[in-house]
Amino acid sequence: MTTPSISFVSLGLVVLDEIRFPNQEPLINVVGGSGAYATLGARLFLPIPLSRSLGWLPHIGNDFPESTIRYLTSKWDTTLIIDKETDKPSTRGLLEYKDTTFGPKDFKYTTPILQVQINSLKGTPLLESKAYHYLETPQNIINRVSDLLSVRKSEAVPERPLIIWEPAPPSCRVENLQPCLEAVHTVDVFSPNHLELAAFFGDPPPSALDKGKIESLALRFLDNGVGPDGKGTVIIRAGEYGCFICARHLSPSWLPPFYKHGPREEHNSKVVDPTGAGNAFLGAYAIGYLNTGNGMEAACYGSVGASFALEQVGMPDIRTDISGELWNGESVRSRLKLYREAVGRGTST
Repeated sequence: MTTPSISFVSLGLVVLDEIRFPNQEPLINVVGGSGAYATLGARLFLPIPLSRSLGWLPHIGNDFPESTIRYLTSKWDTTLIIDKETDKPSTRGLLEYKDTTFGPKDFKYTTPILQVQINSLKGTPLLESKAYHYLETPQNIINRVSDLLSVRKSEAVPERPLIIWEPAPPSCRVENLQPCLEAVHTVDVFSPNHLELAAFFGDPPPSALDKGKIESLALRFLDNGVGPDGKGTVIIRAGEYGCFICARHLSPSWLPPFYKHGPREEHNSKVVDPTGAGNAFLGAYAIGYLNTGNGMEAACYGSVGASFALEQVGMPDIRTDISGELWNGESVRSRLKLYREAVGRGTST
């Protein structure tokens, strides 16, 4: 088999979650984590056989379910390279919802974290990926990107990939603002959510969305310079309010979510759980950008990718019929076409 040209790799975590709801039996071994959901977002737009251009290097422990590996191998059909620790447990988390899936929730890791190591990419096609996704602290992202570029150079992969960074939520604090302003010089896309953005500036969580405030804070980062050439992009993911995207070559713009979450919206019944939607947005964004070279077009991919993560707890269902791949019974491309028409961007590409 010909070695595929890899388009996207997430270096985020794959986590086995235990999810607890009030007055319900807990769900166990639910595949989650930033790496899993970002990979989902990319996979949605890479149907078989293009799915083989999606690289995945989950770092797992000795308790990772074999049934899950078989499912990912057979249904997702990515270039999957398992990095397994035989003497350690998988990264596990406990997610507890206080009321509904949109209400307060607590998350904590219950085992030591198994992070993907850059050296594990050596000798694999994943080292030549066109785009990478990270969830990291401002202090760590600089070293992680430097290590990646250094290994690629040593393996004669000179071209710089697209680097997408979402800051680790606990690191979004005012004392990390300056390290963050320095770190964004090393990445091409910087994407906190609106609460994380406010936290960097010491602002309390807003009781209502203030679009003007979000725009002004995002532009602080853009004016500071994003990317090694200053031509990078800032994307603020704002959940049910959509996203704000700005770059030197783009007019700052808001895009709505695919599902408009609200008590009177007809789509609301399909929105089940927001977990992982932001990560899926960025994986889908990466494929959109590689396909079109346009940040706004890529954000349309991202909004649609996020919508599939919202429709259930965990990963969406995938099956194939005569028309092609269906996720939760729907065509991803048809949904993209519908969304692009709704936001005035014409027909799908």
